Amino acid sequence: TVSVAAYVRLTLLVSGATSSAQLQLLFGAVPMPKPLASLTGNVTAMAITTDAPDSTLAPQATPAGGTLTVSVTNETPAGGTLTVLAPNETPTGGTLTVSVPNETPAGGAPLVSILPPVQTSAGVGLTLSFPLGPGAVDVQWLLVSPGGGLGMELHNGTQVTLVVNGSEAILRVTSVSSDWAGLYVCQYIIMSTLHQLQQRVVVAPSPADLAQTPAQVSMNCSSAAGLALQCCIRNTGQAYSVAWSPGPAQPEALMGDTDPLCHTLVLATCPSQDTTYQCTFTGEGPGSAQSLVTVSVLQAGDLFCPQDHSRGTWGTTKAGRVAETWCPEGSTGILRRTCTPEGTWGAVTSQCTSQELLAGLRRARLLLAGLGSPRRELAELIEWLRWETEPSRGLMNSSLDLLALATVADTIAHIAVDTGTRLNHSSVASFLVAASQLLDVSTMPLWSEAQAWVPSLPSRFLQAIEGITGHLQRTPGNFSLALPNLELQGATLEPTALSDYDKAFTTRPPLRVHIAKAMLEALVPPGANVTVTSMVLKTLGAVLPGHYAPDLGNGSFTLASLVLANAIVANNGSVSQAQINMTFGHWEGLGDGGGQTPQCVFWDHGLFEGAGGWSSEGCRATDAGPGASTRCLCQHLTSFSILMSTRHVADGFWLSFLSQLGVCASIAALLLCLSIYRLAWPTVVRSKVSYFRYMTLVQICLSLLLGNLWFVGGARLAAEGWGELCMAAAFFMHFFYLATFFWMLVQALMIFHQLVFVFHQLARASITPFMVTVGYLCPLAIAVATVAVYHPRQQYLHPAACWLSGYSGAVYAFSGPVLLVVLANLLILFVVVMKLMRPSVSEGPPADDRKALLGILKALLVLTPVFGLTWGLGAATMAGDSSRGSHYTFSILNSLQGVFILVFGCLLDKKVREALLRRLHKPPSVRAGLSQSKSDGLDPKPRH
Repeated sequence: TVSVAAYVRLTLLVSGATSSAQLQLLFGAVPMPKPLASLTGNVTAMAITTDAPDSTLAPQATPAGGTLTVSVTNETPAGGTLTVLAPNETPTGGTLTVSVPNETPAGGAPLVSILPPVQTSAGVGLTLSFPLGPGAVDVQWLLVSPGGGLGMELHNGTQVTLVVNGSEAILRVTSVSSDWAGLYVCQYIIMSTLHQLQQRVVVAPSPADLAQTPAQVSMNCSSAAGLALQCCIRNTGQAYSVAWSPGPAQPEALMGDTDPLCHTLVLATCPSQDTTYQCTFTGEGPGSAQSLVTVSVLQAGDLFCPQDHSRGTWGTTKAGRVAETWCPEGSTGILRRTCTPEGTWGAVTSQCTSQELLAGLRRARLLLAGLGSPRRELAELIEWLRWETEPSRGLMNSSLDLLALATVADTIAHIAVDTGTRLNHSSVASFLVAASQLLDVSTMPLWSEAQAWVPSLPSRFLQAIEGITGHLQRTPGNFSLALPNLELQGATLEPTALSDYDKAFTTRPPLRVHIAKAMLEALVPPGANVTVTSMVLKTLGAVLPGHYAPDLGNGSFTLASLVLANAIVANNGSVSQAQINMTFGHWEGLGDGGGQTPQCVFWDHGLFEGAGGWSSEGCRATDAGPGASTRCLCQHLTSFSILMSTRHVADGFWLSFLSQLGVCASIAALLLCLSIYRLAWPTVVRSKVSYFRYMTLVQICLSLLLGNLWFVGGARLAAEGWGELCMAAAFFMHFFYLATFFWMLVQALMIFHQLVFVFHQLARASITPFMVTVGYLCPLAIAVATVAVYHPRQQYLHPAACWLSGYSGAVYAFSGPVLLVVLANLLILFVVVMKLMRPSVSEGPPADDRKALLGILKALLVLTPVFGLTWGLGAATMAGDSSRGSHYTFSILNSLQGVFILVFGCLLDKKVREALLRRLHKPPSVRAGLSQSKSDGLDPKPRH
């Protein structure tokens, strides 16, 4: 055997330096060996050299020669081609200069190692492990399909994992199919020398490779014509053998350039009965793929449907059977039609999809899996999608065509997100043009049918649009794009020119978006650019299913505006949490009164097993009046709109009415309680214990009263959208309601001390500062700290009320201390009750003090559980997700707090009742004298 080398001159037609290693990518991807028509033998390797002498170079192209242009695999800024000047192999001839060099040209062919081939079955995992030489760099993977052609790059994807572990390169594919068959090439460089490791992988055919063919046919035995049965398989480049059963005993080889490859079995005579024929394809690997065709025998006298040519070619079909035929040229799938038992044709059912669209979908899925170069192919795929959705193309003829295109869009978005690929404005514009064309009004019927196949399709399509706009390359300035079915506006703000983000859409109905400068400054790292995009989807609302989250209840809703999607992207990635103000105009006839209530909502992709649904979490209407628009305040970024509810109007009215009435009743009871204490104070406060008791009760009443007053005012402020006053209301409610519980803690500590430390008496002058510190200063410190922590991050206020946010965790600054106080009180009460059940003769408080302590104990036993339960429910309802029943329960218990204090703190207190009765029945002169005595400081002194 003589080895020869043929040299041709390569001329690079693009600018930029190209190394021999980069050019070798081209030749290393060409399958070998290749037959050469002008020589006896094969080309076994192709390589690059820069040191071949001029005498061995082929002559320049002449009319007798030719020019071959091939694609370059390296990624130069201008792309480009290589022109190979060499004689062509045509009848006009031409010569090829061949020399037998004494040594291999320097820098020539790569060092190639060929590993044993691997045979596997579809659906199983594949792991290839290639050893690397010492100092290996620039490790790359390629896959050359069995049919040859340029190698496809491999990258980490949803199915591919590439690992370089020291002296070993490992490739894993989670589940192989015929798409993953071919020659795997791992190449790397050591000391400027290119090394290649090659391993061929053979994947046995599987049912997924079969092309759909008619599975049911009828054969008229009264006709002399025979019947041709056909089975087909996708042409993957490997050789197949095919056999029929029943049929010829010997399998036949199946090869060719068409796709799919088909084989025909001709039945010259009728089978004796209905028969199922099995077509089996066998490839090089272990395993096979089978398709079945059932032949129904039509005898004389049987009812049948005659031949028909409406929407396809339908042969004679036995009554009661389903006929199947090929889809029109250019489509893949099956057309079905029922022949009724009476022998009449039914409607045609199509499962046809454009072959061109399926090829694009397969390409996109393989790119997502890890086969191909996302940086180069993603932009090409987007342009392909834009072109295929053009109405002039006429490819969206069925719901399956729409499903294929929408799935390609979803796959493109996943590729961009998974690989972190940033898209320029041109690519994003092309994607949005395709999305607009897919959302055209003419496609709405197809969307309804496609949802029957894939219920999550509209939600996934919306998520794809959100994902693509979130991966837009950041270039300073404003940008916009107006399309028939969507509009995009946005801006990239530089750190030196950061300002409020405010965009208005003149759509019908109109929309507006506003994000404060302070919010953007809090979200973006110092010195970083921020890109904000807002997009109105004009027709998508008609496609999204009417699913509603549990937080919206069981009401009946109507989408009242357009869908608005927002995104914020900074250098450190996309932002998901931000306070955003939006104004939604209403569709004509909605929100103009008539008892309709607007509800600000967002589309939650995770609801209903991925099908998505509307949710109100994190959003509230700041202006829900009967005007032509609704202002919404939301704490996160996604796609928003508003719903109109008619069922919850009465429910919301009664809940609001009950809440306001209950709080007013509580306020009235607390005012009455304070008035009673004011009248009875000189009579009932006659010892230090009674002073501690009534002092704490007065402070509890006062704190709860002030908290309720701010509660009523805060409800009004939230409805009218007073942001700063709303924050003040939240702060004072937080402070005064916490003070209520801390004064209850003071009560519990006092009774604990008096019963446990009997011989250690407390002086009023020394204990009063302690009581004030615990009762007021501790809650004040907690309230101030909560503002300091959460307000700078715009996470202090609840989005739907003047209260602490439950989404950021600020509400736990209330519920946490309340829970601790309630637990501490319950523990103290347990100790106190055990102490009172075992009184000691030698120790214990005097009788009057003992009665006062029992009064405190009774009040605490009632108020601690009631207050704890009330504000446990209150924190839950204000934190977000809660049922309607918890709202009603909280409203009722909230109204009873003041009533409970009035009953258990005043009316059931015998001393208070007696003092009040004596005060009310004294003559006016005596009452005046008592008042004068008190004002002169003659209040009776406590007895010791």
